[in-house]
Amino acid sequence: MKTESNFDNIDRALAHEEPIVPSSGFADAVMTRVMEASAAPPPIPFPWVRALPGIALAVGVLGLGVIHLARFFLAAAREINWSGTVQWAPGLPVQRAGWIALALVISLLCWLYSRRLAGQSGLL
Repeated sequence: MKTESNFDNIDRALAHEEPIVPSSGFADAVMTRVMEASAAPPPIPFPWVRALPGIALAVGVLGLGVIHLARFFLAAAREINWSGTVQWAPGLPVQRAGWIALALVISLLCWLYSRRLAGQSGLL
């Protein structure tokens, strides 16, 4: 019967292990890369002064959009018939639905065209 356990085998194998020594030229190659990295110029800082007006404009447009959306929903909530019947777009002319459909089709075509261009370039 075997009295020796797996832990004894591992301990014996690790006790006779040779020290790890880097290959020749490794330390020189690492030090060369360190010297090159320290001699490299610092990265170009982000141009926050030029980006801030665009960021402010985007935040303002989004803020106005939220305000107008809230006003629309408040006005719609006042016009809801709370008797339990649902009215679909009260007072909305049918012509607007055509414009909305046209805008959706144009958006879909633009999206499909951009996917095709990106697919040919290998980005997708």
